[in-house]
Amino acid sequence: MKRILFASAALVLLLAGFGWWFASEAWFGRPTAPEPIPFTVDAGRSGREVVADLAAVGIIPSAWRYRLYGYLDRSVSRPKAGAYQLRPGQSYREIARTLAIGPARREVEVRIVEGWTVDQIASHLESAYGVSAATTTALIGRAANRSPFDETLRADYPFLRGLPRNRSLEGYLFPDTYRVWGDQLPDGLVRKQLDEFGARFATTTVGTQSAPLKTLDEVVILASIVEAEVREPRDRRLVAGIFLNRLQIGMPLQTDASISYLTGSGRARSTAADLAIDSPFNTYKYPGLPPAPINNPGEDVIRAVLDPAPSDYFYFLSDAAGNTYYARTLEEHAANRRRAGF
Repeated sequence: MKRILFASAALVLLLAGFGWWFASEAWFGRPTAPEPIPFTVDAGRSGREVVADLAAVGIIPSAWRYRLYGYLDRSVSRPKAGAYQLRPGQSYREIARTLAIGPARREVEVRIVEGWTVDQIASHLESAYGVSAATTTALIGRAANRSPFDETLRADYPFLRGLPRNRSLEGYLFPDTYRVWGDQLPDGLVRKQLDEFGARFATTTVGTQSAPLKTLDEVVILASIVEAEVREPRDRRLVAGIFLNRLQIGMPLQTDASISYLTGSGRARSTAADLAIDSPFNTYKYPGLPPAPINNPGEDVIRAVLDPAPSDYFYFLSDAAGNTYYARTLEEHAANRRRAGF
């Protein structure tokens, strides 16, 4: 009998201890971390999946204990999509209520740099604002036409309607600094970028000075190349004219920037292996424009292509300091390479 009483008492103490420990974790939490962790609930994500995500990033110590708490608090099963800032150590009750109410509405400032690619934009939104890259790329697509943009945008922006179905929004996400509600990322930002592009260029007419270019899309493609190739604004109109000179005579553009974009290497100079890649983005192998822009160029670069500086140059190169050298012939270009230290 004494053994039974002792065992019963021990069990009661054990259950009481577990209950106190669980209650303190569920309702009071632990000492919180000094820095919050960005956490995103994607639309359509189930409550069970969100719990697993919380545990995976270390916001909660145990998925099964949080689910156990969910039997007492049904808000656990009703997380709202959005971007959050959560601290490890918060109580289960606080986390569940925060996710059930939805993200606090706050305005954020987002700077998109001239020349960034769609992949760089997605990465920036994830690292700086906690918006998953997968959510952003589902909307804007991926670099080098690896995935297309969301078709619902095409109806709202006439300048997108003529783009091939496999295209991303590369080239059309106007770089600038924007103020956006945090719970409207990435859609609110992307629409502001497209609005800005449309306000500046939707009604643009491509004149004879930009021949052989005929469409706005071709202008944007070439502008993205100029954006990547030259650092100094003073060189842009002249370099745009050089590329147009090449296109006029069917000469390959031979831009390393398009190959670097394709491979994601970031190399300023292509390797022999790079030059052998069979892709329309390889502008050494295929004459004409690549099939899509290679970044999102700034307004000044697009206007440089619309109003290029005429010249009889066919070659140029830039050194490490940003100085640009121009040449009419291959022999002059070779001499410039020596002068630039190549």
